[in-house]
Amino acid sequence: MKHREGQKAKLLSVRLSTEEWDSLRRQADESGMVLSDFVRVRLRVRAVEKKKKEYREVAIQIARVGNNLNQVAKWVNTYKSAADTADAIRLLADMWGDLKRIKAMVKGE
Repeated sequence: MKHREGQKAKLLSVRLSTEEWDSLRRQADESGMVLSDFVRVRLRVRAVEKKKKEYREVAIQIARVGNNLNQVAKWVNTYKSAADTADAIRLLADMWGDLKRIKAMVKGE
């Protein structure tokens, strides 16, 4: 049997306690939705919340690398006549490694 695009083709069966069932049914009724639509919406909301948390962590990591880059730039600009090129390159290589790690984290590797 072929299913049209957007048509629900899979069935999920879940065992719930009476309290869980009543709570879900009440929440669905209060929101004016049938139970299956209510559960579908709740599942999508949870997935979005999880992604937001992951993106927040990535943003924090990128901000840390940016802060380190600013510190290296300030140091190089302040001590450009005596700047140890090897130290600056090592610090930049460390930051490059951090960025590669963040990229892998975003890709789920």
